[in-house]
Amino acid sequence: MNYKEAELSRLQDALYETLGEVDRVCRKHGIRYFVTGGTAIGAYFWGKILPWDDDVDVGMMRPDYERFAEVAQKEFGDRFFLQTPDTESHTPFYFMKVRMNGSRFSEATFRHIKMHQGIYVDIFPFDKIPKQAWLERLQHKVLFFFNGLFIAKEIWQWKHCGKCDIPEPRKRGWLPCFFTRLLVTLLSKRLIYIIMYKVQTFFNGRSLSEVKNIITKSERVPIEDVKQAQTVTLGPLQVSAPRDLLLYLNNHYGSVRKDIPDEMKVSHRPEELVFPN
Repeated sequence: MNYKEAELSRLQDALYETLGEVDRVCRKHGIRYFVTGGTAIGAYFWGKILPWDDDVDVGMMRPDYERFAEVAQKEFGDRFFLQTPDTESHTPFYFMKVRMNGSRFSEATFRHIKMHQGIYVDIFPFDKIPKQAWLERLQHKVLFFFNGLFIAKEIWQWKHCGKCDIPEPRKRGWLPCFFTRLLVTLLSKRLIYIIMYKVQTFFNGRSLSEVKNIITKSERVPIEDVKQAQTVTLGPLQVSAPRDLLLYLNNHYGSVRKDIPDEMKVSHRPEELVFPN
């Protein structure tokens, strides 16, 4: 389903408000952050959220990520909620989301979960990666595997070994489904989360030059480009971005351009969208 023009405009206004609050908290506490993903594409080519986009992505290096988790909710007051595995036990997301209270952005995949489902900004941790390509790939694959277990604690995405909780089951054979069900039964959600944290932060104590959103294959950025971040325009906001924003975008997407094909203009169009009063 497509958005009505006025509906998407109002949603993006809510996203700007939420990101503005993230920026305010970061500035107050000296926390580094940078726009990522489609939000970074919007900042680079459009100076605003992409015209069809309905979410905002932010990255933080691990020390900043953990500092934000410590201070954000006290700063937010009643307007926003910091959703993490520590603040909401049923979240299927290992990373943080800043949710707007009094709103609802209920996606089909997650609609049955008893959790805050408001309009959100995603905040991803970026951790150091090894210089050896094979080690980087291994780290990604291990995290990706355990992330699947973490999500499966709340959502069963396949047709085998359980009732599928999403409209269209993902393709997976019976044996992998059985193995996943076995591990999900044996391991607590908290233990899975701790293992994921250990995998993500395994190389953080070493002298390395790049950080990455480990759950992805290629979303990397030089540490110096974060430490010497630039300020860019995003709609009504002035936000932080990697010093060499185009380098980050090309690392992540292979190549990037303004005239994105229509088939790549994806959004998270929810089943239910409610704005706060």
